[in-house]
This record gives sequence, C-alpha cells and structure tokens, in this order.
Amino acid sequence: MLKPKKNLGQNFLVDKNKINEIINILPNLKNKTVIEIGPGTGNLTNKLLENSNKVIAIEIDEDMINLIKNNQIINKRNLILIHSDILKINLNKLIVNENDVYLISNLPYYISTKIIFEMFKYPKISIFAIMLQKELVDRIFANSNTKKYGRLTIAIGSLFSLEKKINVPKECFKPIPKVDSGFIILKRKKINFDYNLFLLFIKDCFAKKRKTLLNSLKITENPYFEFVKLYLIRNKFKLNIRAEQILIEDYLKIWKEIENAKFKNK
Repeated sequence: MLKPKKNLGQNFLVDKNKINEIINILPNLKNKTVIEIGPGTGNLTNKLLENSNKVIAIEIDEDMINLIKNNQIINKRNLILIHSDILKINLNKLIVNENDVYLISNLPYYISTKIIFEMFKYPKISIFAIMLQKELVDRIFANSNTKKYGRLTIAIGSLFSLEKKINVPKECFKPIPKVDSGFIILKRKKINFDYNLFLLFIKDCFAKKRKTLLNSLKITENPYFEFVKLYLIRNKFKLNIRAEQILIEDYLKIWKEIENAKFKNK
C-alpha cells in the first residue's frame, strides 16, 4: 500500500464495517451518476461502483490513480477516472448529459470547506454525501446563539436539508487522524433567490462577530444597512442583536424582502 501524503490530507477510510454502514444509509444509487473526489485506494469507490450506474472519480495524486488502475478487484466498467485537481476542473463538461448527480466523497480536511462551496455551483448535484472532520460537522449543524453558529451554518442550512448523519471514529482511517469525523447526507433544496448574493450578504453580517449585526453591516460596503434596521424594528428584534442570534429562516426572510424591494425599485 502506498504511503499517504500529508500535503494532500490523505487519510484513507479502511474500516469495512463503517464503509458498509455508509453505503447502507445512502439513497438508492441505482441508475445514478456519482462523483467521488479523492477516491484514494478505492475502498469506497468499489462499493459505489457496485451500486450505481457510473462513478466519476477525480484524484489529484497520480500514484493513487495508478493504484486504482492496477487494482484487479475494482470493476472499472462503469468508472471514469480523472487525474486532476477538483478546484481546477469544470464539472459541467462531465455531467452535461446528467440530471440528478450525487457527490459522495471522503474530503481532505484541509480543503474541505473550499471544495464544498465550489461544488455548490453545480445545481445538478442534488445530494452531497460527504465525510468531514467532526468540528466542521458541528459547525454546519450548530444552533443559533452558540460560538459554532456562523456563516457556514447559514450557507449550508439555507441550501440543503440534513437527511442523515453518522459518527466515524478516527480509528476507521489509516493513518489515524487526530480527530473524529462525521459522514453527512445533504439534500439540495429548491430555491428561488440569488444564492451567491445571499452569501455575500451573510458574509457581511458576520464581518465582525464581536459587534452587533447592524454595526457589522455599517462598516462594510453592504447597501442594506437601513433596510435590515427597519426589518428588525418591524419584527420586534432588539437593535443590538448579534448575527449569531438570528435563525437561518429569519436570514432567508430578510433576504427575500431585500430581493423583492430591489425588484420593485427596478
């Protein structure tokens, strides 16, 4: 077995029982196209190939590419293996004829958030089934008015619903990482607002977590300060409320009113 590369964040899932548990909680993969980022040694890949119509596996490490190619156990009939950096590839070219794509991956911890936001750009990916470090999972599903609740919580909670979540102890990996992990399944919601502009708005809301929401907006170039202030007053929020005290659904309501107001002004 090849030695894992620390610079690529390689921690391979080797526990067969945990792999089977993950496969068993996945939605039905029959006739589905699956994208796997960082297949590594192919332990999960092989199971995905057994259950799905096609797997597009994208791997940055040439050694792992060759390992999978030479692995006689893996059925490569429905495997598309691509040697590339996921952040530099245009997935639209690979899924141009697909309508309902699943992303199923053990993401490298050091770059997982960046990959997630990059994958948000592809609306054809309807299911995100991903392995993340536990600390990141806790942030994604944090409750409001806690230290872990923030931009990531709102960004993902506004676009996805949580379908399932399982804990994955660090001992399930080789080499054993310093932290435990979590495998989560997210289902994309149907939305009717500009998600990218919404993310910029949320970024400004959390620009200064130690300040109030209105003070954070005041020091940015965000043009919505007065609108948000009026919204808070109208809905009986305290004007000294902080960004982490506001629920996801309230942020969505605020943004919906902002978009409606902008539309009416055109």
